[in-house]
Amino acid sequence: MKHSLFALEVAARFEPGGRLHTELHRLITTAPVNAALQQKWLFYKHAVKELLVAMPLFTRGCWDYFDDDATAKASFDQWVAGMVTEEGARPEPSGADPYRGSARYLTFTMAFLIVNGSPTDDAVKELTAIPEDRLWHRQTFEHVLSGLGVLNFASIKSDVAYLIPRDSGWGLTDEDLAHQKFNYLRPIV
Repeated sequence: MKHSLFALEVAARFEPGGRLHTELHRLITTAPVNAALQQKWLFYKHAVKELLVAMPLFTRGCWDYFDDDATAKASFDQWVAGMVTEEGARPEPSGADPYRGSARYLTFTMAFLIVNGSPTDDAVKELTAIPEDRLWHRQTFEHVLSGLGVLNFASIKSDVAYLIPRDSGWGLTDEDLAHQKFNYLRPIV
């Protein structure tokens, strides 16, 4: 069986106690460990709804679609590794008050290893056929997120979603996002 990959990550202004972080955190922490296909679909439907409401908070982001099996599997492994590695540039939480001072950011990531050639794969390929000069536009992120209802989890071999930070002290700073490890997050225009 061959695979394709779709992954999306956004960095958004982190508002401690704000709706986006609160809802995404609740979704992540209450998701069933061995979710049924319908539960997965509902999880991502709710996550996408929250992301669409929060579009004005998006500052950076990226998304990938690969239909080459080796690239898809390697990329999916990298996205999964982001869940279990330290993603921040700082070795400890910021001592600054997250409610005052410089801006803080959160990231939300979701990645899907899709059965290549399935109807879901074909729909995602069509959804992500975006001209290169439009890749990092807010309207493109809105278009892609709005179209994720095409995901059929019977055609998805594996998926992952994660949120950074869990705690407000780990909210990413402008300095963190300027770190080389976050170069893949493009400014959204």
